[in-house]
Amino acid sequence: MINLGLQRISALLNPLFTTYPNTLPWKAIHIAGTNGKGSIASLISTFLSDSGYSVGRFTSPHLIDRWDCITLNQRVVERERFLAAEAKVRQRSESDNVGASEFELLTATAFELFTDEKVDVAVVECGLGGRLDATNVLRQGDVLVSVLAKVGLDHTEFLGDTIEKVAREKTGIFKAGVPVVVDGSNAPEVLDVLRERMAALGSSEGGPFVLDEQQSSVLLSKSVARLGLAKHQEQNLRTAWTAYCLAEQRMADLKSQDGAEPGINSMHNVDRTEKKISELIRLAQTSLRGRLEWLTIPAHFLPSGLDDRQTQAKFLLDGAHNPQSAHALASYVDTNVRGTSGQVTWVLAVKNGKEVRKILSILLRPEDNVVTCSFGPVDGMPWVKSMDAVALAEIVTESSPAAGIVEAAESGSVKAAITKAVKIAGQGPICIAGSLYLVGDVLRMMRDAEEAAKEGP
Repeated sequence: MINLGLQRISALLNPLFTTYPNTLPWKAIHIAGTNGKGSIASLISTFLSDSGYSVGRFTSPHLIDRWDCITLNQRVVERERFLAAEAKVRQRSESDNVGASEFELLTATAFELFTDEKVDVAVVECGLGGRLDATNVLRQGDVLVSVLAKVGLDHTEFLGDTIEKVAREKTGIFKAGVPVVVDGSNAPEVLDVLRERMAALGSSEGGPFVLDEQQSSVLLSKSVARLGLAKHQEQNLRTAWTAYCLAEQRMADLKSQDGAEPGINSMHNVDRTEKKISELIRLAQTSLRGRLEWLTIPAHFLPSGLDDRQTQAKFLLDGAHNPQSAHALASYVDTNVRGTSGQVTWVLAVKNGKEVRKILSILLRPEDNVVTCSFGPVDGMPWVKSMDAVALAEIVTESSPAAGIVEAAESGSVKAAITKAVKIAGQGPICIAGSLYLVGDVLRMMRDAEEAAKEGP
């Protein structure tokens, strides 16, 4: 179960910190926030990798496989290597009576893999909150830059029932002497909490670090226009770029202190044209699935009797799972997806305990259709449960403005829900959303279908 605190993770990583008492052999970029953390992490790691650094990345939750939340040099860690490292960490937890949670075991496994791989930098995303999150075992000397993504109300049973309380937990990752990059679109209440935290840590400015690079700003604006990024994607990009530039400069400073020359691929020596930045953004997007991702529906999802256009149907896949991310998705859909009819057919699954009525009120329009389903068991997180598909359909009917077709998929099946949505939508757009766990189920089914097709009958 979710069990916040640093005592167990500290015990679990004691051998690592004993070997490296002052600073780990790799530096971390530590990211907290409610929404956008994964996208920011993917962008930063892509930028750093292109600059010649060996980079690790740890995000949560996993999507398809339990180990896909850990990447080494832009590749998901191999299954066998992950399981071997995890087994050692799990054995340590048992032999030392640590009683570590699944996320603490995963965090320790990631840190051990980063050390074994000898990465230069690891981009580490908090799992839940910040102050008591397992990743906050990182010490002052370990962190290059702290990043605060967009903060909203989520997991209030753990983090508090106001945005100020949530922000205080998130800013708990800040450390004295470590610069902070913040998503400037955060609510004023969040920024106030941030300034209080920075002042308490002795910041001379009492506020976030601001990196003013006019040329970079112009280049980013051109990339945003070229790629047609949504507003929240643009904000994630600017936050990530600022953190990358600052981290790269701090790495160069550390090399200089050690008497070494900056790397030949530092940001000042590599291609930083608008075209190159756009390529890197696309690369980062492909490495983090289920964020405004368009996919073609596999043939085995499709019912018989469809015309050619329907058999080439695409759907939008997004992990929006709280009111703030629902607003971002709704804005994109309203601007870019709704056709002349304005109708969208949604496939929705929601985790138990979410603000489902609020999420529905944000996403749905009166003409929309909805097919509900339930995501399956989540590997390593048995406490995560999907809302029953029938119950979710009833809530849609009772409380949402949708006046279109509302149905629950048979037995809550995700595959059945997509098939039903194709029938209902005709040639209209389909959007699958409501949970990253649903995203994982969809991507896993698509992967399995592709592998089966390769093997043949």
